[in-house]
Amino acid sequence: MSEELGKYFTTGEFANLCRVKKQTLFHYDEIGLLSPKIKKENGYRYYSYEQFEVFQVISLFKEFGVPLKEIKTLLTDKKPRNMITLLKEKSFEIEEKIRSLNHLQAIIQTRLQLAKYALKTDFSSISLEYLDEETFMISENILEEAEQKYTTVIPELIHYVQLHQLDRGYPIGALLARDQIQKKEFYNYKHLYVKVPEGIENIHYHTRPQGLYAMGYQKGAETEHAYNRIIQFAEEKGLKIGEYAYEEYVIDEVMADGIENSITRIQLQIQS
Repeated sequence: MSEELGKYFTTGEFANLCRVKKQTLFHYDEIGLLSPKIKKENGYRYYSYEQFEVFQVISLFKEFGVPLKEIKTLLTDKKPRNMITLLKEKSFEIEEKIRSLNHLQAIIQTRLQLAKYALKTDFSSISLEYLDEETFMISENILEEAEQKYTTVIPELIHYVQLHQLDRGYPIGALLARDQIQKKEFYNYKHLYVKVPEGIENIHYHTRPQGLYAMGYQKGAETEHAYNRIIQFAEEKGLKIGEYAYEEYVIDEVMADGIENSITRIQLQIQS
């Protein structure tokens, strides 16, 4: 190879540098997107190092989803203004994708935490736990409403959370008032709720007070049995139940084989 050609890459060398197959370079040459700097009569083809920069730009735009035909036009009619416009547009798309991926990661991490919690928890146990204050987004008041109301309230809650990307992977919870607990009206909830990031405006909030809670678990539909055990546990310790109980799935149908194997965590507020 001459001294001049020693400054260039063969097709195979350039393909290795770009981490692509030689067929990709042949295709780019065929459509006039990126042709070798030198084409010898004997069929040998050579690329310059500067063309690696061009290849990187092509790969970048391909990653953005820009068609090869559009990339060719951009590289043929080279104008800084055109490049700035396209790069700004793609930068915005990347920011949107990052937000979407961060949102997905938050959901995955929540589901992971719930799964780990389920593995290490004895669901036959009842305990007293001190819980910090926590704020939830709640539905409208559904106390004494017919069951059909749930088919309206639940979709409204879910759709709002999804529309505003507030979903963090937590199952919908339920807020049961003391009067209904004492009457054993265990499905006559006051509100449904979902955990969302703090500081969100224009939503209905409920703040679970900090304090002592009797914590127990319900399997499937064994609601009355679960509440009787928790209330008995509290009474034996000379404690009175507070204003609300908070119900949340620990194992829902994502992790359980059938709703009868689901596990609900019941956090029964204790009067201070």
